[in-house]
Amino acid sequence: MSRMGHRRLTSGAAAIAVALALPAAAHAADYTVAPNNGPCMAPGDVACGSLTEAAAAAATGDVFNVAPAVYDAATFDEGAITINGQPGVTINGTMTFSGATGGVSKLSKVLVSQNTAAAPGIIVSGAAGLELSDAAVVSKDGHSVLISAGVPNKIVRSVIATAGAETGAVKVESADISTIEKGLTIESSLLTGGKAGLLVQTGGGGPVSLAGPVNVTLRHVTSAGSTNGLNLDASRAIVAIGGPAGNITATVIDSIITNGTAKANYPGLPILAPANTVTDTYTRTLREFDQNLVFANAAGRNFRLRSTATAAIDQGGFTAGESMKDLDGEDRPGPTTDLGADEYTNAAPVAKLAVKTAKPKSTQPVQFDASGSTDREAGFGGGIVQYRWSFGDGKTETTAGPAVSHTYASEGAPTVKLSVVDKQGAASAEATAQFRLVEGVPPGAVIAKPTRSQKVKLTTLTKAKKRKKRKLSFGGLVKDNKSGVAYVLISVEKLSAAKKATPKKKSTAKAAAATSAKCTWLHGKKGLIRKSCTKPVLLVARLDKKAGTWTYGLSTKIKQPSAGSYRISAYAVDGVGNFGNTAEAKNRVIRFSLVK
Repeated sequence: MSRMGHRRLTSGAAAIAVALALPAAAHAADYTVAPNNGPCMAPGDVACGSLTEAAAAAATGDVFNVAPAVYDAATFDEGAITINGQPGVTINGTMTFSGATGGVSKLSKVLVSQNTAAAPGIIVSGAAGLELSDAAVVSKDGHSVLISAGVPNKIVRSVIATAGAETGAVKVESADISTIEKGLTIESSLLTGGKAGLLVQTGGGGPVSLAGPVNVTLRHVTSAGSTNGLNLDASRAIVAIGGPAGNITATVIDSIITNGTAKANYPGLPILAPANTVTDTYTRTLREFDQNLVFANAAGRNFRLRSTATAAIDQGGFTAGESMKDLDGEDRPGPTTDLGADEYTNAAPVAKLAVKTAKPKSTQPVQFDASGSTDREAGFGGGIVQYRWSFGDGKTETTAGPAVSHTYASEGAPTVKLSVVDKQGAASAEATAQFRLVEGVPPGAVIAKPTRSQKVKLTTLTKAKKRKKRKLSFGGLVKDNKSGVAYVLISVEKLSAAKKATPKKKSTAKAAAATSAKCTWLHGKKGLIRKSCTKPVLLVARLDKKAGTWTYGLSTKIKQPSAGSYRISAYAVDGVGNFGNTAEAKNRVIRFSLVK
C-alpha cells in the first residue's frame, strides 16, 4: 500500500513540489519491527509492532529491520521493499510480494513456516520480483516458494523444503494469460522434498495459451530428496494456431541434481502450431551418482558433502557475479569449488577432557577421559583418530583411544592438556584440566616386637614358681610422610603346620577353593577365629605420633592364643587415606612363635 494515502501534507501544491524536488529514494524510510510496537507511519513513527503493520505503512524503497520474535505473515504490495531479519525471526503463514514496479524487493535472514495445507510459504506475484537470501522456507503441503511474475527473482544461500507429495520446493509458473517472461536465479541453495526441487510449469491446459517463457538459472544448487531434482513441464501451454508459447530454458552450473530431470513439452499441431521447447543444459553438474558416497547422510536428509565426496569436491568453478559464499555462509576459496550448495570445509574437532580419578594421588595411576570430544564430520567420513596428551609434568603421550592413565612422581597441581586430531588431519584447540595431586605414598610401619623368628612364651613364672598367663603385646616404629600418619593397623595370623607355599599357577577350581579357604586370625575381643583368608582381621594399634611408635596389647580377658607359628603384618594409613607400608619387606611382615 502506498504511503501517500497515510501522510499528511500541508497542501496539494506542497505534495507536488516535494514529489518533483526529491528523487524516489527520498521517500524511503528505515523502520524497526518488534512485538508490541504498535502501528507505524514515517516520518513520525518508524517502530512497527508486526509485519502486518509494516506492510500497511510500506512505500517503495522502505527498509524494515525485524527483531527476533514470531510474526504473522503479511502482503507487501510495493516494490523495492527490504526486510532484514536476523537469527530468531520466524514468520508463520504466507509472505506475499505483489509489487509491480519500483525495483526488486529483498527478504533475508528469516524462517518462513507455512503449516496450512496446500499453501505456499512465499508468493511472488508482482513483476518487481523478490530476492530471498540466507533464509529457510518450509511448507507443510504446498510449494514453499511460488513465483508467477517477475524476471529478477533470486534465491541465494537458502534452504527451501516442502513436505507435500505433489508440490515443488520452488515452483515457477507462467499462466495462459500471462505473456511476459518470468525468470529465476538460484545460487548456493538446497531444494528438497515434494515432486521436484524445482518445478517449472507453463500454461494451464486451456485451448489457447499465451504463456510467456520461463528462464531459470541454477548455480551451486543441491536439489535432493525429491521425486525429481527438476521438473520442467511445458506440455500445458497449448496453442491451436500460431505460437509457440510457454518455452522453458534451464541452465544448471556447478550443481548437484538427484533423481533426474522430468521434461515435457507441447508437441504442437502439424502446420498450424509448432511445438514449444524445454531446453536444459548442464555444466560441471553431478547428476548420476551414489548419494551415499557424496552426501553426509542422504537417508537422514543431510545433503551436505562427505569428506570423501571426490565426485563433488573441487569439481566446480565460478560464474561471474554469483555468490562467493556457500549455503552456510562459508567462503568458496577458489579457483576450484565444490559442486552443489555446500562447500566442504573440514571443521576442526573439539577436545573435551575429564579427570576420572576422584582423589588423584602421586605414585598412583590417574585416569583421564576424552570421550566427550567431538568431530562434526564423525558420521560421514571424518572422526577423531588421535588424542595428544600433555600431563603437565613434562611427559606426553599420544593414544588412539580416548582413555589414558598417567602416574605422577610427586604431589602438586599439574595442568593436563589435550588436543584431538581428526581423520583429515585437523587438530583441535587444547582442552585443559587442572587438579590437585596429594601424596600417594603410604607411611612406613616397622615391626620391632616381636623380632624375626622370636619365640614368645605364653606364660611366665611367678616368684611363687607358679605359671601365670602372660599379656601379649606387639610394637614398632612408624615413619611419617608429608600427609602425616593417621593410624597403624596390624593383622596376626596363626599358621598351620602343614601350610605350604602357594603355587604360581592354579586351575580355576583350585583358585575358587583358595578364595573360599579360611584362615585363623587373632581377633581383639574373640581371640582366635576362623575367617576367609582374603579378609584378614585388622587390629588398630595405639599410635604415639610424637615418639613415632605404635603398640598393641592383647587383652587378658579374652582366651589366650594357642601355641604355634604366627605371622604379624603391619600397615599404615596417612592423612589423605593412603594405605600400605613403605617399610622394608623384612620389617613389615614378621614370623614368630608362641610357646608354652
